[in-house]
Amino acid sequence: MSVLVTTLRSVLATADAHLAAGRLGAGRKAYEDLLERSQEKTDRAMEAVARSMLALCMLRTRDLDGARSQLQSAGRVLDPLHLESYARYRRSLCRLAIEEGNAGTVVAELRDYLSWAEDARSHPEVLDACVLLAGTAPAADRIDWLQRGIDHALNFEVHETLGSAYNDLAAALDQAGALPEALEAYQQSLAWHELSAEQGQPGARRGVVGAGWAVGTLANRLEEWPLARARLEEAQQTAMAFDDAADLLSLILAELAVVYEAAGDVVEARRLVIQALKSGREQSLDAIWPQRWQAICDYARKLELDPSI
Repeated sequence: MSVLVTTLRSVLATADAHLAAGRLGAGRKAYEDLLERSQEKTDRAMEAVARSMLALCMLRTRDLDGARSQLQSAGRVLDPLHLESYARYRRSLCRLAIEEGNAGTVVAELRDYLSWAEDARSHPEVLDACVLLAGTAPAADRIDWLQRGIDHALNFEVHETLGSAYNDLAAALDQAGALPEALEAYQQSLAWHELSAEQGQPGARRGVVGAGWAVGTLANRLEEWPLARARLEEAQQTAMAFDDAADLLSLILAELAVVYEAAGDVVEARRLVIQALKSGREQSLDAIWPQRWQAICDYARKLELDPSI
């Protein structure tokens, strides 16, 4: 039996790594493989895991019917006392409720999820529930929910998703106009993503690039130019070294151009914007993030550049 479990866990680890790195198609195929193997071995706990994760993949492509069907099937083999499989099931179930969009049902589902996680001392799911509640709460309550989840995670040394949680907190603080506090939260996000990258967690390098860009962007707005330049140059180097963050490079280059323009070096600012436009076209940034692409084009015109160059 121990060999069987090890074999299935290896397949699960591969599937999780694909999903964390943003390889949705490969992740879904690996979870389908896990589902088939778990059924062959009559491992109901692993079948529930596989179906719950397939549902999550389907939700990312807006296949609500498929996700619902997978979760219904998972529910028929689920053992609530098996913590890992039940936690994954609840994570996916809550996200289905959010996508279905019934506000009253969503809040009830999320609060029940949080209550279960606290009672079961399933600490990663406490943070997850708080982040989801923040995402559905009024703006005035988002910071409190996120801080509650982060404090819990820190108390129980749940570090894996703290980078993402701090990023959400920073965005909420930014929206509330608390810019210095938001900058500090973005820097915490960067630090936790860097730790995840050092530990080899899938997708962590992209998190490092995104967090570095976020720090640099807000530092630009606060006119903290040395900090902005340092973080943006680090993000640029990381983005250029790894393919999984190539789409962020255009955004980084445009923000770095702002730093040089503020220092009076318009020639270098223009060079960076030209690079940003080239990189953005290569990555189809106009389709991925049309508003950000438009902002880069507008900035190019401000520097008396033709965005089509």
